[in-house]
Amino acid sequence: MISQENKIFYAFNIDKMFKAVFAGNNEASKRLLLELLSECLDTKIDRIVEFIPIELGVRSKHERSKRLDLIVEVDGRKINVELNSSFDEVTRIRNLNYYFSFCSQYTIAGDAYDFESEFIHISLNYRASNNSPLIACYTFYDKEHKRELDKRFKYYEINVEKFAKFWYDKDMKSVREKPLLTMIGIKDPDELDKYSEKMDISSIKESVDKLKTLNSDKKFVYNITPEQDDLLTKNTLIKIYKAEGLAEGEAKGKAEGLAEGKAKGKAEGLAEAQREITINLLKKNIPIKTIVEVTGLSEEEIKNIDKSL
Repeated sequence: MISQENKIFYAFNIDKMFKAVFAGNNEASKRLLLELLSECLDTKIDRIVEFIPIELGVRSKHERSKRLDLIVEVDGRKINVELNSSFDEVTRIRNLNYYFSFCSQYTIAGDAYDFESEFIHISLNYRASNNSPLIACYTFYDKEHKRELDKRFKYYEINVEKFAKFWYDKDMKSVREKPLLTMIGIKDPDELDKYSEKMDISSIKESVDKLKTLNSDKKFVYNITPEQDDLLTKNTLIKIYKAEGLAEGEAKGKAEGLAEGKAKGKAEGLAEAQREITINLLKKNIPIKTIVEVTGLSEEEIKNIDKSL
């Protein structure tokens, strides 16, 4: 059991913990990562060729440097793994931008383009929408002509907490199909202990034991803080939703045709936009304090909207 002395338990959804267990430059971590990637891609992966340098270069003043969570080369596949402790449409925009940057920086091999490697992005998502699938795989596909442009490019989104729900629902058949994905979705230390004991799988026990050891290391957990991207995500949400509210308000105002009508329409449109935005964010389990900053509504107003749902 986890010691009560350390009140905060950092699970696999914390970037530093995930990397320490799955991305260490040792055989044990490589073996665990191979098992996890095999579950994600639903295919047996035998070996990791190498860990690729994970700093994306900045090629112009318009680009922002980015240290990707993890890139490995596996049997002709270059795989980028991103851990998203909170997932929403802004996270997807960010991940897609970095995925295409990742592809563009690794598609040249020597003096020619690399036309053999697969470029795979895997987003391991927490706090994703309940409507999102367990595993979604996106490719460049033309539905009308039923033709794939290039099979080498694949973008995966995995709802890990949905896998964890199999454990809480006692759906052991589903749990055993993806045991590591289920494990990393569990954030409660006592449940992880129960899971490790019940599953009786060496890789599960090894991962949970390592996570517990790391949690008991005060020096290791001392400087764990939310990712800097959380701030960028919040600021992007504020810009998007404020712009939407303003645009909708102005559209209603124009329909009124008069200055007074425009002001009234703008106010009504903004209020309606704030309500719709609040509902969408509540459904995605965004913290109320963040919703206050995004919408400008008070906590009481947001709670009243939540009660009406």
